[in-house]
This record gives sequence, structure tokens and C-alpha cells, in this order.
Amino acid sequence: MTTSPTAGGHSPQGRTRREPADRRRELLDAAARLADEQGLDALTPAAVASGAGASRALVFHYFGSTSGLRRAVVLEAVAELERATVAPDDRPLADRPALAVAAFLDTVESRRRVWQDLWRGTLGDDPATQEALAAVRAGLVLRMTTTAATVGATPTSRWDLLVGGWVALVENVTAAWLGGSDLTRAEIERLVLASTIVLVPELSEPARGVVLGIARANSGSAG
Repeated sequence: MTTSPTAGGHSPQGRTRREPADRRRELLDAAARLADEQGLDALTPAAVASGAGASRALVFHYFGSTSGLRRAVVLEAVAELERATVAPDDRPLADRPALAVAAFLDTVESRRRVWQDLWRGTLGDDPATQEALAAVRAGLVLRMTTTAATVGATPTSRWDLLVGGWVALVENVTAAWLGGSDLTRAEIERLVLASTIVLVPELSEPARGVVLGIARANSGSAG
């Protein structure tokens, strides 16, 4: 004789039936915790299933593959960074680069293992991950150089190369700091802000003056 679940959604054994979105969320949360603790390379369907009290088949059902599982975790981390580095519109323009840098460091520090692995090239051959990273990098540059009217730069091959080099510098410096450095968090913030000086040659006013002032203000060792 077959017994139906009760009206409250519980089976006779006392199990609660979960909606697919809720179950996927539980698995993704378990995956994120594992990645934060052990890095992306440790992220496998078997490990996530064990941590979430689920079957490997269920993890594969929601994420398709090991790469798909890692991609889901990474895309959430990238989205977190994108949201975090949007400085409030009510703050003075000259203050926004420092706010963006502080938010950037806060976010990557909270997910340090994930970001270190990303910057080392994990999922470097995954188009969706690389597209998301490119977007968040472009957004960070825009927030560092925007003024009330213009970013002060004409899209050129020179600008693209310079911006790409600056982003790589910031990521490499931050990754090295996350990996262990005697520099303080405040010193890293100043170092990143000072490094914007490399963008100045390709900027026009008023962005040139704003970025130059920020770089100069943070180039000393004091503070």
C-alpha cells in the first residue's frame, strides 16, 4: 500500500521535500564553503555531495560536471565582486576610487582561496568564467577613472594594453598579498591606488587630474 506525503509537504519518514532551486542553493553553498576552505581544485561532485549529505548524482544533475560546479562557484564570487565595487552615487567622485579599492580588497580577502586560484589560471579555458572576469575587470577600471562627464580615455589599442597591464598588476599584487606578505591591508590599498599613475598618460581632463591626484596622494609610505 502506497502512503502519500502529508499536506504539509512531509513524507511518512519525516523528510521535507525541497524545491529544486532550494536544493541547488544548498549544494552551491556547500561547494562555496569547500572552495573557500580548500580551493577550487578540491571542488568535486563527490566532495560536495559528502559535505551536503547528498548523492553525487544529484550534484551532477544540477551542475553537469566538475567544471560546471566550479564555474557556478566562481561566477557567484565574480558577481559579488561586481556588486561590491560599485561606489555609492552620493559620494564625491574623487572618493570613489578609494571606495572601489577598499571594496575590492574586502571581497577578494573574504574569498581568498577562490580568487588566488582564479588568478593562477583555474578555469582559464572556460569561456563563461573568462567573460565574467573580463566584465568585472572592465567595471573596476571604469570606476577608478570615471568623472562626472567622461572616463577621459578614447578606446585605442594603447589604452586597451595599458588597462590590461594595470589590471594584471593589481591582481598579481593582491594575490601575492593574500598568499602572505608583511604589508598591511592599508599599505596594499595605498599601493593599488598609487599604481593608477600608469593610466594617466592615456587619460584626458578632467579624469587625468583626478587620477593623478589620487596616485600622488597614495604614493608615500606614511599613513
